[in-house]
Amino acid sequence: MSICPEAPWESYSYQTEEGPVIVGFYTEAPRLDRAAHPYCARVLIPIQAPTPQGGPAGDEVQALWAMEDALVAALDAARVPCIMIGRLTHGGIRELIFQVADYAPFRPPVGRWMQAQPGYEIDVSEHDGWDFFFESVWPSENSWLLIMDRRVVDELVASGSDAAKEHSLEFVFCGDPTALASLQPRLESRGYRLHEFAPDQSRLVMAKSLPLDVSAIFGESLAHKDECAQLGLEYNGWGATVVS
Repeated sequence: MSICPEAPWESYSYQTEEGPVIVGFYTEAPRLDRAAHPYCARVLIPIQAPTPQGGPAGDEVQALWAMEDALVAALDAARVPCIMIGRLTHGGIRELIFQVADYAPFRPPVGRWMQAQPGYEIDVSEHDGWDFFFESVWPSENSWLLIMDRRVVDELVASGSDAAKEHSLEFVFCGDPTALASLQPRLESRGYRLHEFAPDQSRLVMAKSLPLDVSAIFGESLAHKDECAQLGLEYNGWGATVVS
């Protein structure tokens, strides 16, 4: 059967020369049996009235969600062996990405669904393998940093934090104690203060007061990643207590 898992899905965005790409993806996709679903089918829906950023607006936002739900329902009803693992929005196009066991049972319900979408000239692009997913959907190392930063912010806000207020963000670094000791003054020059240094545990925690602004925190995380790469250390993310 087709599967469009409710969770765990994640989202992020990246920039190309043509503009931004908004990505939704099934986080467990790399664990799937790729040999069981060896083909990639990209369902390409042209957005009728895209914003300058290339996404939908107004009533079309809900219309596209309804179209996606209807397609998944049609594939489920036909018991098509496929799984939806990604969604891209870019340049006036909404793409639904499926990995498919066999195109023969996949094409007929998709064709009937396409005919039931007046005003949309939908296309399907077919590829062998999983290359498209890993090249265009799966997050890069930096995109994972952004996702993890957003997750922590979301958890804090859900727990009662006021995002506009400054929080003491505690950033964790691990590795050789000598390298950690050399990292400490670098971070202090950027407004950080020592929270904990445990050489016997190869662990350094440095704190900085910031509001829960994902973009600003992500900038700090990128800088930490680069400095750790230079020093042979590992950046292990950050945490904070709730500030209401």
